[in-house]
Amino acid sequence: MTHILIIEDERPAGEYLKKLLEQLDARVCILDILESVEAAVNWFCTGPAPDLIFLDVQLGDGTCFEIFEQISVTCPVVFTTAHDEYALRAFKLNSIDYLLKPIKKESLRFSLDKFYQLNDESMKVRTKYLEELIQTQITEKKAARRSFLVPYRDKLIPLNDEQIAWLTIRNGVVVGTLHDDRSYPIDKSLEELESLLDSRNFFRANRQFIIARSSIRELELYFNGRLLVRVTPTSPNLILISKERVSVFKKWFEETL
Repeated sequence: MTHILIIEDERPAGEYLKKLLEQLDARVCILDILESVEAAVNWFCTGPAPDLIFLDVQLGDGTCFEIFEQISVTCPVVFTTAHDEYALRAFKLNSIDYLLKPIKKESLRFSLDKFYQLNDESMKVRTKYLEELIQTQITEKKAARRSFLVPYRDKLIPLNDEQIAWLTIRNGVVVGTLHDDRSYPIDKSLEELESLLDSRNFFRANRQFIIARSSIRELELYFNGRLLVRVTPTSPNLILISKERVSVFKKWFEETL
């Protein structure tokens, strides 16, 4: 049997994928359908290891990449999403395929065929290639985006990354707040900005916030093991780091000092 774990925050989509997989291959056994980063992390800490994962990029409590930041996932992954902007980042992990929604049966069959065609030797080659690719990414990060041109009224405002204190979503629009307390709308998603900014200086606190290390004023223990981050300028909304992400944040903060 091929034990498959589905991680998809929309239950109907997860059930639909389960149905398609079972129709395509009698060898498939669906272990579970999980809906969040937290549930996935808990599964890998306590549940049986799957042979293959179908993983939605956008989950209810964050992006799937937060799973890889918290635990080691060694089995092959097929990423599923409605957008193709994450393709390169997904490929640098355990990806054997990247399916755009709505998922078609033919594409799903192709993904399963790729999984079955894998052997120990090809996995070794792929692992070596991924290691080289990740090392390239680390090198490229040193030359991360340092400046942005931000449309504002009838002007383009030049911003340096060192000016940015934190970024958040307001009414569906990403807004960057500067250290001098000025704010500007930015025509990029938080996911795009997360990939562009230097990860040594910026941290994705949660789905709503990216914070600059230079803006962090103090940290406070919060309910249910979470961490409250106080920044300057002060944010009108609480910036909370989940219990599962606290250790990742602490490691990031201490390593960048």
